[in-house]
Amino acid sequence: MCNEQEVLEVTAIFTRGRDGRASLPSEAVGAGNQAQHPSLSDAKPRANDDVPQDVSPEIRQAMLAAAYGRQLIGRLAALQNEEVTKYTGISRAELALRIWNAPMAEVAKRLGIRKHVLTRICKLYEVPTPPKGYFQTSFAHRQIRWTRVAVGLGTL
Repeated sequence: MCNEQEVLEVTAIFTRGRDGRASLPSEAVGAGNQAQHPSLSDAKPRANDDVPQDVSPEIRQAMLAAAYGRQLIGRLAALQNEEVTKYTGISRAELALRIWNAPMAEVAKRLGIRKHVLTRICKLYEVPTPPKGYFQTSFAHRQIRWTRVAVGLGTL
């Protein structure tokens, strides 16, 4: 059978204040005085009334939708990357790097596919491509300079 001190220590764990410190065991359990026993509503730390304890249902629903959207975007990027790798042998990010560093015909020749097939792959799987005439202008005068392609949640 447990002694009274062990019971007091266990109850102290469940009656911690906002600062994380346990209240004194004698305060938590008391010596038979009903007023000193914490009820279930008193066990929760009380906060200021002006500080909300939980978000509204509308915000919670929007947060869940955003998380689900991020999940779907990550899945879409992974699927696109798989398909680009299947057709070209390189990842979507690597393909985008090559396309922005050399003309499309040259990249297609190095990959062993036709230019129009590579153009279609880029269009279908949303690989960013430079505008027409991008490689006819000098590097210093190019308006668009590509640095990287987003392929998912934090991956490149």
